[in-house]
Amino acid sequence: MNTKLGLLYIFISCFVSIYGHGYLSDPVARSSAWLVDQSFKQCCTYNNHMEMFCGGTQHQWNVHGGKCSICGEPYDRPVKLFEKGGAMYTGKIVKTYTQGQQIDVTVVLTANHKGYFEFRLCNLDNNPNSDATQECLDRRLLKIAGTDSTRFRDVDKYGSQAITVRVQLPSDVACRHCVFQWKYTTGNSWGTDPVTGQSGLGMGIENETFMGCSDISIVDNGSPTQTIPPIIVSTG
Repeated sequence: MNTKLGLLYIFISCFVSIYGHGYLSDPVARSSAWLVDQSFKQCCTYNNHMEMFCGGTQHQWNVHGGKCSICGEPYDRPVKLFEKGGAMYTGKIVKTYTQGQQIDVTVVLTANHKGYFEFRLCNLDNNPNSDATQECLDRRLLKIAGTDSTRFRDVDKYGSQAITVRVQLPSDVACRHCVFQWKYTTGNSWGTDPVTGQSGLGMGIENETFMGCSDISIVDNGSPTQTIPPIIVSTG
């Protein structure tokens, strides 16, 4: 019976993932900027902007062991459209914040798959000719404002709609150009928890993932800043 139920959930999750999409709306992701800024429309209109899911669950996990590009494109795409050197990369700053500010981040989901959001930051000021890497972003995993948690776990309470999350920017980071990343680890895939052995939706590690990256700046408020050399891969 459990096996049949598991197979049913796998079928349902595969069907839903075809139609379930989402994107980072504010600060707007590189792949979605054309929706709100006319200057992006000619160069960077991307109708699949809600499909930044790492090439799909099977491709991300079975082929690349969970790896994904920083903006949600397949990890093995030779030239990423939305990374530096790609045809739809501009590097244009879409939002400016203040050092240490609590910011409202908005994500639009057209189908809610439970799970959780995470947000990261990479400072590019010391390497203006390069783009962010996941290693650099992972070094600045941001907290949900007013909590000690880096995961927003209330996704399932909102349904399919715009979800606004208040995120705490670091008190020691100011930058002319930072990359802000949204990562959505869904809870719609059947799996088994490697620690408890329990099976269910979202319990495994191989879950569908959506990503979005934005170009932002953070204005210095006079507080001390910390220089952490970014881990980068030069593209030119």
